[in-house]
Amino acid sequence: MQNHVAVNIYPERFAQNIRFLKQAVSPAKLCVVMKSDAYGHGLAELAPVAAAAGADAIGICSNDEARTLRQLLPNIPLIRLRSALKQEYDESASLLNLEEQVGSFEVAEYLHQLGLRRQRPIPVHIKIDTGMGRSGFFVEQQEAIKQVCQLAGLKVVGLMTHFASADDQDLAQTEAQLAKFSLLKQQLSQYLPADVLCHSHNSAASIRLKDQRADLVRIGAACYGAQTSQCFEQPAELQTVMDMHTSIMEVREVPAGTSIGYGSKFTTRCNSRIASIPVGFGEGYPRALFNKGQVLINGQRCPVIGRVSLNITTIDITQLKQPVAWGDEVVLLGQQGDESISLEELAGEFDSVHTEINLMAGLMNQRSYL
Repeated sequence: MQNHVAVNIYPERFAQNIRFLKQAVSPAKLCVVMKSDAYGHGLAELAPVAAAAGADAIGICSNDEARTLRQLLPNIPLIRLRSALKQEYDESASLLNLEEQVGSFEVAEYLHQLGLRRQRPIPVHIKIDTGMGRSGFFVEQQEAIKQVCQLAGLKVVGLMTHFASADDQDLAQTEAQLAKFSLLKQQLSQYLPADVLCHSHNSAASIRLKDQRADLVRIGAACYGAQTSQCFEQPAELQTVMDMHTSIMEVREVPAGTSIGYGSKFTTRCNSRIASIPVGFGEGYPRALFNKGQVLINGQRCPVIGRVSLNITTIDITQLKQPVAWGDEVVLLGQQGDESISLEELAGEFDSVHTEINLMAGLMNQRSYL
């Protein structure tokens, strides 16, 4: 782990976000999504925080995540948010007590047989593909879904779908997906248990389509204070849970006409001051931010110039009036003085999402919990 990059995680902000969202989505239940090491924030460190703040369930993907959580939280419902491999199901059925996702009759039949062998039905959420296109039963496959509902080795606890574009400016596709899902729920009503949890809403939908929430919402980004697009207004109560800092490792005076970095993608137009920092894409700072990213030094924005290297990024500090020296703080993500660099800003610069930045920063560096 890198010790020249400070990735700070704020558990109390995480808790406050969950408490706010739980109240906002009530009476729907809240599944806090914590897959991929809690989006790089630290699953083992933050899962107990989520449970204490009121999470009704935790969403994960892998058996490794489930093993970690079962040691910490033996009783909280864990929902797997993807289909799985046979060997994953074999382990989870015997040891991990997961609520599995079922999107095909083949998987349903396999889990049904596992449930019969262990003499206890396996809890499943039936996944419906209303327009995401990745997995699940199509709405036209009603007969197959009805058969799944009648398999003795399964206990249907949920009916779910996932939105493809709930954070777009135009919500027409999301509304169409909701309409398909609602109609299917009605058509399956006599086959589904009375206490089945229907769920469709992610972070964006939970904020934007309040009146169309069902029994449960699955919220990832908003729990970490991230906004998935600029097409809607995020509640001001939600706070970013991660920031990222480093320090200047070198300051140089360079003449006009000096090319900077691999490929000579930037050339100084005047005599310039250039600061180098010991951070590159090897530390989780996206390579695609060359000549586009900005950092904070002395409370002011300074542009990234030239290619972001594996372990070095160069910053133009020519415009700064205050002295800049070896060891001075540089904020890559977060606030310094009155200025701030947000996840949404960084992601927008290279057509990505907050998750990629959180993951790269959190998994490649030592995290401090403040």
